[in-house]
Amino acid sequence: MATLVAEVPTADIEAIWQELSRQTIAVNPDRYMAGRGRSQAFGLIRRWSYRPYLSRNTWSRPVLWQLLLDFAQKHVPIDWDGIQVNDDYTSAKHRDKGNEGDSYTISFGDFTGGELCLETGDKVDTRLRGHLFNGSEITHWTAPHIGRRFCLVFYKITFPPKFLPKYRVTCRAVPEGLEVTDEYNDSIIVLDKKGKVVKTIREAKPRTYVGKLTLPGQASRLPDPNDGLPLGY
Repeated sequence: MATLVAEVPTADIEAIWQELSRQTIAVNPDRYMAGRGRSQAFGLIRRWSYRPYLSRNTWSRPVLWQLLLDFAQKHVPIDWDGIQVNDDYTSAKHRDKGNEGDSYTISFGDFTGGELCLETGDKVDTRLRGHLFNGSEITHWTAPHIGRRFCLVFYKITFPPKFLPKYRVTCRAVPEGLEVTDEYNDSIIVLDKKGKVVKTIREAKPRTYVGKLTLPGQASRLPDPNDGLPLGY
């Protein structure tokens, strides 16, 4: 079941449409269940056995990220962690493993078809119409479409037990890049488009390094000072 939140004026999503048209997002080869295609995550994501952190898309596309934040503040009624951005992506039947609760979805572009299909038999028209549905519990897929269809999905992730309690990583576009406030280590840094720390506003507090720990009692790897990732990544 999907619940209509509200229709969205074209003007409120036009800047995102233009930015996605200006610079196409890359093909994601790792969407094994839903299928390969131009589908990329922004914001907080699960990263295999590492702690949830920002996707690289977030700091490499700060303008797009800020447009998504502005849209969410105005139209998205749920608490969310990440955003799946789809460009002409027709997903196969799948459930959103790793997500929890309702997601908010909306599509836009010059296209016909492309409805959100649910295992209940419903076909939901999401074109400029924001809907809530629980993609972690309901099998869903995208109907075929003609034209170019964009779609946004705002969702909440399920935290791996070893990284509980949950924390937030928030960020905003600033002149130097992306300012990131990380509750995990109480740091505030600015990243450039390559993910390099160009400014430290507040130093990270020391935390026990969990690393790539997959089984209870398994030794974690030592942090590599040459891996080029932000502190606490």
